[in-house]
Amino acid sequence: MTISAFVLLFALLSTALAGAVLYVYRLRARLDEMHGMMAGMGFGMMAGLVTATLWTAPSGDFLWGVILGSVAGLLIGVPVGKLGGHLGILEGIMAGPMGGMMGAMLGQMIRPYDLEVFMPFFAFLVLLTLAGITYAARCGARGRDRPDKRPEPAGAVFVGGWTSTVFIVVFTSILLPFPLDGASVAAQRTRTTEPLAASPQGFRAFTQEITSTARQENGVQTASIAVSQSRYTPNVTTVKKGVPLRLTFTADESAGCAREVVFPTLNISRILPVGQTVTLDILPEQAGDLPFQCSMDMSRGKLIVTE
Repeated sequence: MTISAFVLLFALLSTALAGAVLYVYRLRARLDEMHGMMAGMGFGMMAGLVTATLWTAPSGDFLWGVILGSVAGLLIGVPVGKLGGHLGILEGIMAGPMGGMMGAMLGQMIRPYDLEVFMPFFAFLVLLTLAGITYAARCGARGRDRPDKRPEPAGAVFVGGWTSTVFIVVFTSILLPFPLDGASVAAQRTRTTEPLAASPQGFRAFTQEITSTARQENGVQTASIAVSQSRYTPNVTTVKKGVPLRLTFTADESAGCAREVVFPTLNISRILPVGQTVTLDILPEQAGDLPFQCSMDMSRGKLIVTE
């Protein structure tokens, strides 16, 4: 998997975050408790969100996305939160893991969509939030020095610095490819020969039906399903009614939340270990569809039971 674009975007956003933290820290002597709390909460959440999103989106590893994002959020949120006293520390402790959890969910859920559209938008929102935090801290610190206590307007250097940062980072993210499995989303769309016309452009390959028919031998029918890139392949399998079915699932490292396979109507749920094969023995007793899905109901498939 080629992840250099994700690493570069992470480095750019981390640099912007570090610069914002340094800017606020230099104002620490004039910050009141409320602004210190706000800085700890905001920076902690952004650190967790950025880390978890940019880890989970290319890897599909939700667990480590939560862990790494939470740790990053705590490492930033708690020290900055100290500017707001004991309540600021508490804000940092709460906001860091919250950003990590939200980032992991966002990274996992955005994988089927067009990452080359999402990533510039994500970068813009992160930078806008960082600029907002630094502006609030600036107003809180410099407003205390004015006789009327009103916040000082943002200066040309402040506005120009953030405008340049946003332009550089967002423009760079627009130029970068954000591939999954070494191919850009645009290339993946080109290889999709039967897209669903009603689906969003970046979602077509994810929702395309890939069909198969179970093989029958010695009174047992067998079928195999691969779980990769948060989808099931094939995702539609035709089986015979009344014939025992041995259904095998194999998941790779990019399977994401699809590693938990749920058959709602059969009350079956299995978590698939990465790189191992899990076999389900099912007896299709009624004709019709037997749907299955991931734990988040994002990835779906079905068995078509025929007479």
